[in-house]
Amino acid sequence: MALLVVLVVIALLTSLVTELAFSTLVDLRLTETFRDTTRAYYLAKGGINAGRMIIQDDHNGYDGFDEFWSQGIINYPVGDGAVTVRIYDQDGKLGIDALVDGNTPTTLMVDRFYRLFIALDLENFADPAELTAALIDWLDSGDTPYQRVLTDSADIPVAGAETAYYQGLSQPYPVKNGRLETLEELTLIKGFTPEVLRRVLPHVGLHDQTMVNINTASAEVLMSLDLEIDTGVAEELIQYRRESPIKRLQQLEDEIPTLAYSALKSLGNQKHLGVRSSRYRIEADAMVNDGQRRLLAEVDKQGNQLLFFKVN
Repeated sequence: MALLVVLVVIALLTSLVTELAFSTLVDLRLTETFRDTTRAYYLAKGGINAGRMIIQDDHNGYDGFDEFWSQGIINYPVGDGAVTVRIYDQDGKLGIDALVDGNTPTTLMVDRFYRLFIALDLENFADPAELTAALIDWLDSGDTPYQRVLTDSADIPVAGAETAYYQGLSQPYPVKNGRLETLEELTLIKGFTPEVLRRVLPHVGLHDQTMVNINTASAEVLMSLDLEIDTGVAEELIQYRRESPIKRLQQLEDEIPTLAYSALKSLGNQKHLGVRSSRYRIEADAMVNDGQRRLLAEVDKQGNQLLFFKVN
């Protein structure tokens, strides 16, 4: 009996020691992961600062994909970890917050967004005019649905979407009636399905500037600038800037059709088109052992202002 009691006690002690060892190992791994994640956060934050320094070090008269900022930093070793920094120009995109001024849609941007949705071949997924109207209603300060999209000599009736529409959903929520704070908000707007967003997101940003950088705009954004900029002209512009950055719009006078050049020159004279950028998005991914962190920031080159910061 004594032997059996001893064996039972030893078995219980062995079980307790094993459980304690396992629990201690788990706690140790969690502590190491927390330590490495914290180190990765500060490494990524350093990557954001490095990106801001790269942008500030750019002093020439244009901003294009041939410059160092667009190359970024890939898996740069730092101590026990590595950091990747990518910089994206936002002035080559259409600024969503420029679409509405208070409760008044901006005619220039209404035309651009409608043309963008057409250029992206969204007709099979949603009506480009309805998408434009729904976006206006989400941004404007009023609660009357937008009813007509006037663009390129066309008068298109639309339904819009204000409080009545969103409150009538199976899971109702309020309309924003204000500027977007993140691009993820687009998922809440009528018509912006996952497929529509997949096509739209690469071409839009959160800024409120009407100026577009011709050196970094996509073909679809170029086509949104004016009816004279069709697929052929957009491809010519992209091919031209691959060979030589556009430092002045006057360079294009003999490179594209006369009417297209006149349209671009007019936009340039009105400060709606240029060759430089001021707003950039910086993404920094850092890894230290098993710890990972991703930081996002948007900065204004003028004054090196931090406009947006997010930790993923």
